[in-house]
Amino acid sequence: MRLFFLAAAVLAAASPAAAAGTDCSADVLTAVRKQLSLKAFRVEFSQATAEGDAHMRIDYMPPLTMLQTVTSPAMPGEQQTMLVNNRAFSGSGGSFEELQPQFTQSIIAEVAEALARPSKLEGYECLGTVKYENQDLLGYRNEDKTHPQADRSKILARTIYVDPKSGLPAYNVIATLGEGSKPVREVKYSYPTDINIVAPANAPAQKVH
Repeated sequence: MRLFFLAAAVLAAASPAAAAGTDCSADVLTAVRKQLSLKAFRVEFSQATAEGDAHMRIDYMPPLTMLQTVTSPAMPGEQQTMLVNNRAFSGSGGSFEELQPQFTQSIIAEVAEALARPSKLEGYECLGTVKYENQDLLGYRNEDKTHPQADRSKILARTIYVDPKSGLPAYNVIATLGEGSKPVREVKYSYPTDINIVAPANAPAQKVH
């Protein structure tokens, strides 16, 4: 599963918010690197399916460790995929099997891409302090300007919401600019201190059919 990964933060938690409309791409770039320097963090979002909403939770431990947990009305219990350095596992209910090399390499590539530190980001505008999910957060917005629209309510934009106290991202939201528009995708970030991803002991090799 490919997840567009992006985090944002202010340069320092104590710094004053920049004025709305100011280009803050440098702050966003610094923020991405800040999040990726943490021992661990969590990404969560939901996606509509024919059977109902599927929920995705991904715990990351940079540089190359990940545990993805998917729950859905269409599946019996949690379905998990794990990567610990160069070993990948799949399972449910706490029971795992080790994946074959061709599948492992694909997972390694996706996790490496998600956790790669970018060298440059562009187009992020400061919104200043904004209210989102009943929190006062710092907002950074990147509008899609590749297809100009006369009606701004149809313009798609990505907005990063940052906790000003920690300087870490709280939400990453893709939505049109229409007032009250429902997000196309809402990603929530959190930072549990108990994330610890360890390769399962004695996991059997995946059977090839």
